[in-house]
Formats: sequence, structure tokens, C-alpha cells
Amino acid sequence: MAGTPRQKQKTLYLLRILCEQTDRENPMTLSELAEQLRLAGMESERKSLYRDIRALNDAGFSIATVRSKETRYYWAGSPFSRNDFRLLSNLIRIAPVIPRKRKLELERKFYAFVPKGRSQRVFQDLLSVLPDSAVTERVYANVEKLFDAITDGAQVRFLYRGSVLSEGPRRKSLRHQTVSPYRMVWHDGYYLVAADEYGSLAFYRVDRMEEIVVTSARAMDLREVGGDLDFDLNQYIKGYFSSLEDSIRMIFRVSEDFLAMAEHRFPPDSVVESVSDGSYLLTCDVPADESLFGWLMIHCDEIRLLYPGHMVERLREFSRVAGGIYGTVSDENVE
Repeated sequence: MAGTPRQKQKTLYLLRILCEQTDRENPMTLSELAEQLRLAGMESERKSLYRDIRALNDAGFSIATVRSKETRYYWAGSPFSRNDFRLLSNLIRIAPVIPRKRKLELERKFYAFVPKGRSQRVFQDLLSVLPDSAVTERVYANVEKLFDAITDGAQVRFLYRGSVLSEGPRRKSLRHQTVSPYRMVWHDGYYLVAADEYGSLAFYRVDRMEEIVVTSARAMDLREVGGDLDFDLNQYIKGYFSSLEDSIRMIFRVSEDFLAMAEHRFPPDSVVESVSDGSYLLTCDVPADESLFGWLMIHCDEIRLLYPGHMVERLREFSRVAGGIYGTVSDENVE
């Protein structure tokens, strides 16, 4: 009977067959649908299949009909076309942001949504010659943890690995950081954009972060950190990374006490070498703009630009002009 549990179960099996095995290019006849039900241990008549298909359409499942010599049916409710499946499959394969193991897991899950009649065509269209992603499982696990912290609006605590070089073998320079995370960015590697303990925006390379802990403390309000209620973080991030494309290789001499601040100010892949007098040489690629010159003038007792020569001359000229303007200011000049 139509209302028995067995009949309802048959209707659900029919829906599963239509979803998994049919689409616009691969419709099935009533005989083919009945055969698939028989393989699942359910006998069905043509009249009952008509009723089941009508019931599914009445319930909101879009079962389309192809009128030809023999009427065929397919599930038209998939949000993805064949080209959509191919595009998403290819994106998974070449995405550098996903570790290889996660790609295989995603492909298996994605495969379940592809009608069996065309699954082989979907997953064999693209042969990628790109190298496997350099993102490790450890880094990706940290990325997921940081995403959770951003969603929850919580601060994170971690150890950040610097790039200090001693006169002997390379050694790690770890320092504790507690930050308010705002956004994850991909730029040949994962970066976290966050406010540091001083309330300044900074970029941290996730592959240099260790022992990440999501704390119970609330993250600082981004609008206060940005200094403007209309502060646009996306534009800030785009400006930061686009400016790096026009960067110049520079070398600075930094005092030991100021090293942590300098590493924080410059790109995370900066190289630091210790020198005999106890100071450090910091080498990095940075944009040559007036904000850098102003910062160097403020901290001139702690950090000094050494290379390249033409940038040293530009900094001297910038300092001379600024000194000429502000060196003449006195209380008497202020009305």
C-alpha cells in the first residue's frame, strides 16, 4: 500500500538513486529506475514509480522529465552544472592553500555529490604539473585554530619564531605574543593580520607560530585599532602586500634591545645576523616610503639604515628638510 513504511522507504531510495546517478546528460527510464531499486532489494511497478516521482515533486524535490521515444527522468535540483563540478574539482587539485592529505579528503567528499554516470569525466580533466602545496598539516591545523579564534572574537597566545643567526649554527629565537586576530591572508603562505599588545596592526607568518592557544580574553575592537570608525581592513591589507611588490632590499644595524621591535615592524621573512659589537644586522625587502623614514628618525638611536647608499642619501635629505622646517619652531611662533 502507498502509505506503508516499506513504500515510504522505497520513495527515499528512489530519490537517492535520482540524486546520485542522474542529471540532465544522464536521465533514466522507469525500467532503469526499477532495476536499481531491485538491486537495493525493492520491487516496484511502473504505476507506483509514477506516484513516487509525483510525490517527490510535490514535496519540493525537482525531478525533471525528458520526453522522447521513451520518457526519462533526472534530478534537476543540483546547484552545480557539469562545468561547475569540473571547475571545483580542478580548484581543489591545484589549490596551494590546502595540504595534500586534505585535498584527497575533499575530493572523496566532493565525489559523493557527482552523479556516478559522469564522475570519471569530472575528475580526469586536469593534470596539474604544479608542485604539491608546501602547507603542512601542522600549519593547516594552526590556520583552522586561528579561523576559530577570529570567528569567536577571542585573543590568541603563541610563540613566534624569529630568524636569528648566531656566529655558529642557526638557532631559533622564540618570543611570546598575545594578539587580537582579525583576518587570514594568503600570499605565498598563510599570514595572520592581528593587533599586537601595543594596539598596532601587524602581520604574522603562520608557519612561524607555535603552541597557539585561543584565550578567553576578547579581541580588541578593530575600529579602535584602525583609529577610524570607517577603517577598511581589506584595503589596508591590499595596500600592504602591493607595496611589498615595489620593495627595496635594505640592511639596518639594530641594537639588541630594539631587535624585537624591529622584527615586528619589518616583514616576517627578514634575516637577522649578530655582529661582534652586540648589535644585529637586519636584512629585508621593504617599500621606501616616508612612513619608513619617519619611523627611522623617531628610533634613530636604536636602528640605522646602512644599505643601499641611494636610500641612505634619501633619508639624509628627508631628515635635513624636516629639521629645517621644525628646527625653527618655537613657543613664540605659536599664537
